[in-house]
Amino acid sequence: MTKNFTQSAATLAYLGILFFFALVALLGLLDLVITPAAMLMNVISDYMLLAAVLAFAILIILFRLRTPKQLKFLGQILVSLGISTFIVLQLVVWGILQSPEAARFANPFTLSLASVMLLMFFVALTLRHNFPRLAVDAKKPTLIVFGGIILLGVVVWYAMSVRIVQLETQNARTKIQLIGHMIDSRFDEQIKALERIKRRVEKLDEDDSERLLTTDIETYISDYAIIEGMLVLNDQQQPWLSSSFADTFWQNFMRDHEGIQNWLAQPSNQTRIAANGRSLNTPTPIVMMSVPLQTKPKPQQLIALLNMNGLVAADYLEYLSAIKTYMAFNSEVLVAMQGSNDATQTLTQLQRRYPRYVTENVTLMTGIEHDFYSVLIDYSPLQEATRLQQMLLWLTGAFAFIYILAVDTTRRLRAESKKLASMARYDELTDFLRRDAFNQDTQSMMVDCEGCRRAVLFINLDKFNSINDGLGHRMGDHVLKLTAQRIRSAAQGADILARFSNDEFIVYYRDTTAHQLKKDAAAVIKAIAEVFAVEELSVHLTASIGIAVATQAQIDTEQLVQFADIAMDHAKAAGGNQYAIYQTDMHDNHEQLVEIRTQLQVAMNQDQLEAYYQPIFSAETGHIVSVESLVRWRKDGNFISPALFIPIAEQTGQVIQLGEQMLRKVVRDLSEHAELQQLSVAVNVSPHQLARADFVNDLVSQLKNHKLKPEQLTIELTEAVMSSAGQTEERLRELREHGMHVAIDDFGTGFSSLAYLTQQPADIIKIDRAFTLGVETEGKQRNLLSKMIEMCKQLDKVVVVEGVETAEQVELFTALGVDRLQGFYFAKPMPLPQLLDLLRSTTSNRDADQ
Repeated sequence: MTKNFTQSAATLAYLGILFFFALVALLGLLDLVITPAAMLMNVISDYMLLAAVLAFAILIILFRLRTPKQLKFLGQILVSLGISTFIVLQLVVWGILQSPEAARFANPFTLSLASVMLLMFFVALTLRHNFPRLAVDAKKPTLIVFGGIILLGVVVWYAMSVRIVQLETQNARTKIQLIGHMIDSRFDEQIKALERIKRRVEKLDEDDSERLLTTDIETYISDYAIIEGMLVLNDQQQPWLSSSFADTFWQNFMRDHEGIQNWLAQPSNQTRIAANGRSLNTPTPIVMMSVPLQTKPKPQQLIALLNMNGLVAADYLEYLSAIKTYMAFNSEVLVAMQGSNDATQTLTQLQRRYPRYVTENVTLMTGIEHDFYSVLIDYSPLQEATRLQQMLLWLTGAFAFIYILAVDTTRRLRAESKKLASMARYDELTDFLRRDAFNQDTQSMMVDCEGCRRAVLFINLDKFNSINDGLGHRMGDHVLKLTAQRIRSAAQGADILARFSNDEFIVYYRDTTAHQLKKDAAAVIKAIAEVFAVEELSVHLTASIGIAVATQAQIDTEQLVQFADIAMDHAKAAGGNQYAIYQTDMHDNHEQLVEIRTQLQVAMNQDQLEAYYQPIFSAETGHIVSVESLVRWRKDGNFISPALFIPIAEQTGQVIQLGEQMLRKVVRDLSEHAELQQLSVAVNVSPHQLARADFVNDLVSQLKNHKLKPEQLTIELTEAVMSSAGQTEERLRELREHGMHVAIDDFGTGFSSLAYLTQQPADIIKIDRAFTLGVETEGKQRNLLSKMIEMCKQLDKVVVVEGVETAEQVELFTALGVDRLQGFYFAKPMPLPQLLDLLRSTTSNRDADQ
């Protein structure tokens, strides 16, 4: 489903299902309120109404509620169960599976609708499970058309279903009316026949009348199938003439029945009709018809016993055979009017057995009102109709699905078209303008902007490459995306935002003020400096910003960006995490920086960098125990200060190549000279070098290739790098495990807590020369230095003091427990040949002293 459906299509389908349930609930309510009680059944039963309301409520709640991960398996189980139940219900609807006996007289519309509702509900659950972030994004016309398709289909289904129920209800009432007419017709026929006997008998004398009655009784019983028997009662209500059936009937059902005797005793000049209640539960229920005979010498009654089953001509009602009709003599006796010997029912039994019925009051020609009940006993016609009606719902769903696909396809094509157009202008990752689009837009903005204070913020992320190298480009892209969002929020007054390169952004102002520029630049720096939470990791990032402003039209956007770039370099050179405003003299400095960067690259490519060494002496013996390697760059016979080119190399990334070259030179010198192998040689390593994944393995390989022992090499890093923990700490532990020494250089100048010493794997601490100045005088400076040395000694660290320049300092540091001393007092950094001479001379002097 996820391949064919987009998030938008899934949402539209989900909304359609919600609307479907809302329609069913609304129509069910109308059915409940408006449909007359005299109807045979409701199209939407009470249960379906409640089910639709419940399903609608659940789906509304699930629309925004995300399924917990722990319960996702439950959704799959429910969907599987729902689909299985739907299949079973649908097979029952189509008659492939036999419905249970308990559901034999169930509302067929309920079963048909339940099947559709069940499928719709579990389709919605599946959509919700596969698309957890449903959100309404369809346009109003789309929703109207889509809703109209569903509304039309459901309403037409309902109207046709109601029409079917109305027809069945009319059939039930028609049968009652037909039966009433048949009963009246039969009664009228029998009354006329019996009155013919009455007229003939009353004209004869006693003897002739007796013979005539005997003959007529036999003839009428033979000629009229409905007459089961006849008898004649004298003035004492005693039979003196009767047929065999009538004689038995008199003995069993009339003689001892007080009500019947009272009815017979009532004087009347009219033919009377009454049902014999005792016989109603027998195979031959009897209606008694009494005809008064004014014979001589005394009046008599002719009683005809009519079979009630014969009152209805079943052949004429064959087309209504799905309906059975009962006539109520009282609430306890309901007699089937089917023209057959069906058992009687009580009203309670009838309602329990046949839940769908209509009732109508009919006054027969006897003048007595009777309630007739027509019940539906054969649901086959209705079931067949509901199958066809259900097809309307399936067709509605099919049309809705096709519409969704059409809308979604159109939407996707439009989105693809917009995306292609957008990709030509906007950066896909940050949604900022691309460089070409930026140039076009800023060019058009310069029209009618004479004297405008145009400005650019050039934003560069400090050391962003370390994020890509350490966490991977996927994480780096995520950080860039979040950074772009923060820039957009912080630069409130900007007119254009653009991505200039991988980690560089441009904020352009068509017309602004100095206050607005400074405010936005500070807000951007603050926003970027906030911690980035990326996949449960905390990422720290800072930015350097260059600001350039122009009011002259002669300065185009490209120049303005160049000026802002130069200002950004100054901000970065000043430590980063700040902004700098372009000044004219920055251009000269920038040109110098570019020149040094270029010449440094040439020097490295031509292997012109040199390794100088400064000895480190033991405070106890005064002998050289180690040397520190330092890079020197000689150009045109003059040295260029490391303080000038090292920061540039770090900024441009050239420090990695520089560091690798110096490391190779030191390892080569160490392997070629036995004098150096008696010492430990320290090499300064930049954080960029250390961050490389293959740094440790390459270094170990170099030592093995030159047959050097790891303990002959010391890796020096600044305190700021050492205190950053994480990956740095792990690399240093690897170096220590291989046997190399690790030294913290410039100790005491960093911003980290001294407590990190207990965790770092460094075994040598080099105290910065800033702590040696003025140490000869008693005071806070000396006390601080003393405490630092004491702390390092307690942690079993080798303590080295840098910048030693006087004999007094040597004496003082030795007294404080310093292990090693380094400074101009002993020796300045020197090239390798001079160092070798120094080492040989000190060795000779030491041997001579011994």
